Amino acid sequence: MTSSCAASPDGTDTQPTPDDPLGVTATHEESSAADRATDSDAAEPSATQEAAEPRTENQLRSLLGLDPLGTVLPKATRINGWIATALAGLVAALTRLVGLGHPHQLMFDEIYYVKEGYALWRNGYESVWSDGADELFARGDFSALTTEASYVVHPQLGKWLIGLGMQLFGADSSFGWRVMPALAGILTVVVLARLTLHLTRSPLLAGLAGLLLAIDGVGITESRIGLLDGFISLFATVALYCLVRDREWSRAHLAADLAGVPTDASKPAPLAPRAHLRPWLLATGVAVGLVCSVKWSGAYLLAATGILVVVWDTLALRRVGARAWFLEGIVSRGIGDFIRLVPVAFLVYLGAGWGPWFLHDGAHNHGWAAAQRAQTGTVARSWLPDALNDLFEYHLSMYNFHVGLDSQHPYMSKPIGWLVQWRPTSFYWQGTEDMAGADCGSDRCIQAITSIGNIPIWWAAVPALVFVFVALAIRNRDWRVWVPLIGYVGMYLPWFIYSNRTIFTFYTVAFLPCVVLVLVLALGSAAGLLPPVPGSAAASEEERLLNEDVIGPGRIYPRGPIAAYFGFGMRPARLRVPEAWAGVPSWRIRGEGMALIAGVLTAAVLFALAWWPIWTGQTVPYSFWHWHMWLKSWV
Repeated sequence: MTSSCAASPDGTDTQPTPDDPLGVTATHEESSAADRATDSDAAEPSATQEAAEPRTENQLRSLLGLDPLGTVLPKATRINGWIATALAGLVAALTRLVGLGHPHQLMFDEIYYVKEGYALWRNGYESVWSDGADELFARGDFSALTTEASYVVHPQLGKWLIGLGMQLFGADSSFGWRVMPALAGILTVVVLARLTLHLTRSPLLAGLAGLLLAIDGVGITESRIGLLDGFISLFATVALYCLVRDREWSRAHLAADLAGVPTDASKPAPLAPRAHLRPWLLATGVAVGLVCSVKWSGAYLLAATGILVVVWDTLALRRVGARAWFLEGIVSRGIGDFIRLVPVAFLVYLGAGWGPWFLHDGAHNHGWAAAQRAQTGTVARSWLPDALNDLFEYHLSMYNFHVGLDSQHPYMSKPIGWLVQWRPTSFYWQGTEDMAGADCGSDRCIQAITSIGNIPIWWAAVPALVFVFVALAIRNRDWRVWVPLIGYVGMYLPWFIYSNRTIFTFYTVAFLPCVVLVLVLALGSAAGLLPPVPGSAAASEEERLLNEDVIGPGRIYPRGPIAAYFGFGMRPARLRVPEAWAGVPSWRIRGEGMALIAGVLTAAVLFALAWWPIWTGQTVPYSFWHWHMWLKSWV
């Protein structure tokens, strides 16, 4: 393999990539000598073994799935990566900013979050609005705002951000209500493209991921309305990016710390080196804390990423043969990981989610403890400072609200149907009676905004999820696929616990980037654009075949049994995609996989063009809208 297939997209030390579902390469007969030596590192060394030479840093980096020191991605590939990111970001900006001010009225839950954002910037806390406030607000009349504290059930950060847009562009501007969610949607596309490049080293796949996210209906509609969930999507994607960077950083330092340490077989295995500060893990804690500061659902992502970090750290110690690697990883490293993640996220949550609440005595439930003490002479949890006790009691009330929320809504849906967009959410509807006199080429005109996802993307992502989990995560033991999978675990699966609550399909925007990334990894694997992870058995086997001149330029790249059954791979690849774009040599690219990518992308673009009026509330004939409702459950 060339160095371009084993380098970091930003020119730094590249990501660790052992061939394991959570970061450990299993034993294979075809593994390299270094792999075979480490696959038994959990066993006690035999007294009959010869004394081993101290391991070099590069040997340890290989064991941990890192590329040799000094390996960088070629300049052309890095430039192309930024070009792909910029193009995806441009498409995202167009789909999210064009016509953003329509309709000029509060729709769906904007009646809560937009007005609460305005109240935060005016009163410093969420406040009650008098009757008729929605219509007055849309006309730029804010006289319905009172100073009475309002009971709300979400932290403040998302509403502060929505309010910031109104501060910048005016509260009388519907563009101002929605510009911050739109910017969050654009940034999510950019971050996903960079994350994909970091995992795959392919500008083509990075651009594909960004473009698919940019033209998805769930992402578009939620970026064009003043709701909170788009901020969750952004901060969660940032958290996953930081998680990947921490994995690289921590393993690189582990290799450096153990370089030159004697590994005499007659002596005990070396102790695990001391832990480091790990700035990228702290950044992960900050990002997840921001998710929690928008909605509590971020707590599940915090738990999922925390478990994954501990598992990765423990298995890294096993790979290098550290003494008592299991206890060291689970206990010592586990406690350190907890401290770097949970307290950091909690402090961010208190500051970003509730900081201003502490500063305003008029905020809801502020002063509860003092009032209880004055009334009864005592208060629950008297050991807590009053301000924290007030907030704790408020949280108990919010928790009871969330778990008991079971009121019926025409667009509520079960999470079992979310991945196929079974019951999308209608955000806005103007029927024929509301559109009298409108010109749409028909006597029955309507306007509608429905959060139907881009169906070619969502439906293709379902078999891709199965393929990624079974073929890549379980069979190939590729750690990279656990990055989006942990998003499913932390932001999708927990909703099954609350499936009897009033919940909606539009919540899927939180893990939409993971849906796209799963699809892109599956397509990249099919097209040969996903090279084996360095240090893995697959990478060793590919290197052996290259050395034996079995594969390479002008030769057939081996296919799996299914592809071979359908007759693919009968002749060498004819595609000549520049390596600076593909991330792999041309001889490695599979034509059938590239055709599959082209087919999915073409279908997704056509769907986006056809459904654009339904995502943006354009005036269309009723027959046009009805034709787009493929399933009865969409109506």
